[in-house]
Formats: sequence, C-alpha cells, structure tokens
Amino acid sequence: MPGGNGVAGTGNTPSTTPPQGYNGGASGATNYDGGGGGGAGVAGSAANGVLGGAGGNGILSTITGVATYYGGGGGGAGDSNVDGNGGAGGLGGGGRGTGAYYPVQGVAGTANTGGGGGGSRDQAGAAGGSGIVIVRYKSSPFGTYTSSSLNLGSAVPGMTMSWLASGVNTGNGETPYSTSGMVAQWNFNETSGITAVVMVL
Repeated sequence: MPGGNGVAGTGNTPSTTPPQGYNGGASGATNYDGGGGGGAGVAGSAANGVLGGAGGNGILSTITGVATYYGGGGGGAGDSNVDGNGGAGGLGGGGRGTGAYYPVQGVAGTANTGGGGGGSRDQAGAAGGSGIVIVRYKSSPFGTYTSSSLNLGSAVPGMTMSWLASGVNTGNGETPYSTSGMVAQWNFNETSGITAVVMVL
C-alpha cells in the first residue's frame, strides 16, 4: 500500500495465511508527514517529526534463480519542503516519499515488483509498481535411457569403436544441426552407471 498521511493502514484484511501484506506506519501528530506503507513482509515505519516513515520491506523470492524482493511498501510523505524528508521505499520496489511541496511527487513503485508508490506532502501519492506473475516448471530431465548391458564407468576389454564423419560439423559433437522435429536428445555425458538422462524433449 502507498505511504501517506492519517491513521496507520491495516494490512492483511481480511486475514489470510500466508499474510497478504502488513500494516502501514502511523503518521505524525502535528506535521504533514505520513507513515510508510506496509510491505508484503514487514510493517511500515511511523513518521518521526518532519520525516516520513519508511516503507516496509517486501518478501524475498528465489523463483527466478536470483534472490529478489517483491511487494515493498512506499515511503511516507515528509514535511518542511525538503524532498529528502520523505521516507525510504521498502525493499521490493517501494518508491521513496517526498517532503517537498506541490508539484513535487513521491517516486512511483518499481515496475514488475508490486511495490507501493511513495507518498507526497500535499497531493496524491505516486503510483504503485505493476505486479508480476512467474511460473516455474521443471524442464529437465524429461526421461532416461537405461542400458541392460553397458556400464558407462566400466572398461570393456577387446572392444573398439570407429565411425566415418558425415553431415555438418557443428563444433562439439553435441550441438545438433537442427532441432526441427526433435523428440529427444541424449548427450551421454554421464561418467558412471547404466542410465543416460535426456536433455531435450
């Protein structure tokens, strides 16, 4: 939720498990400064004097293979016509608030993070960042080949293999000339056992 002025907002309403966000921080008693917006993982901080509260941090995810925060709260608006008095945005794309007067506005939430926008002193807060949907699925291995006789880690005495090259040289013996119509590809990179794992299907 974006940072702003007034009573602290209530996150995770109606209550769900796991939580869908945390409370925003309380605003200042006499100034225009606002509390930070609640993040997906941590509540927003309360305003302090002329300083806006910091947005709460979002949640850390490794679904893409890179640890990334999502759903950070927006920083609250500050006061005294000082841009830097706005609260910091929470980790996960939360935008920083501003303490400057109109027409300066807080910083928008980062796209594709779901982060909240930063609060503004005497106008609407900045827009929140767009969300993102990430679908993770297992792509390899799709199948295996098991030999009934050959152990890849065992020597076979008296056996030699030879062949004549034909076709197009793709460089390393594993890169196919074309994958059009391919059903499966076994690279036989295993160094022991009787099972080879399919790499492409």
